[in-house]
Amino acid sequence: MTDLSETTSESTTTTTTTTTTTTRTTEYKSLHFVWFVSHGALTATSTLYFLSWLLVHPSHFLYRLSYLLAIVTYTITLYSAYKPSSNTNELMIKRMLLDEDFSYLFLAFYLFWTRRLTVTLVPFFVYSLFHVAQYLQSSLIPSMAPHLSYISDKLKNWIDQYHTQVIHLVAKYELFVVMGRLIFGLFVFRSSIFSILFYSHFLRMRYYTSISMRETLSEIGKQLDTFLLPPTAHPKVPPSVSKAYQTFRDISKIKKQQ
Repeated sequence: MTDLSETTSESTTTTTTTTTTTTRTTEYKSLHFVWFVSHGALTATSTLYFLSWLLVHPSHFLYRLSYLLAIVTYTITLYSAYKPSSNTNELMIKRMLLDEDFSYLFLAFYLFWTRRLTVTLVPFFVYSLFHVAQYLQSSLIPSMAPHLSYISDKLKNWIDQYHTQVIHLVAKYELFVVMGRLIFGLFVFRSSIFSILFYSHFLRMRYYTSISMRETLSEIGKQLDTFLLPPTAHPKVPPSVSKAYQTFRDISKIKKQQ
């Protein structure tokens, strides 16, 4: 015969567990919706900012608001992924610090406080556009408007078709356009050396956390090898340049192996 107190205890434990699970699920869904709204707002404010930059006068307010929304979205992403609590250990903190989303959060904080640089907002806008499309396709339309499933299917096809391609384009954009603008701005538009060093560290972290960035750099490396190294080197490339590039390439390989 089972003791009543044991039954009551087991019932209470089950109820508590169920309540905790329900609370966590509700919390996640609420955060996920706030995450979606923030990405949607970021897409809107970025679009309005780009229009103001092209047509009238760049809106300082819209630029700062876009980065504030970026900070909100990446904070929610990291919180949902790692659930910081009193039980959070050092390993989990290290994993979070090495997470690609943390790199973008840190970058958004930096760009929020520093001098306005329009080109840096484009990757955040592109990522938000895809996140909004994914949430509409996978969550909002199926739950709120299932009769519009054909729109959900079209969004899914659009995401599947362009997502990988766009991710690689963003990687190239970050390497050439943003970094190029920072280096050029060092001589013309008053970019600081610190901003170049900061963004270089961001790209370095992107290399370790992003397959698309590694593939992009590998592709660029192959193109440089073809252009600068014999036997395929361009005829106008001086031998000294080819030799210097070869030395730099060998040193880089040794560092990677270490």
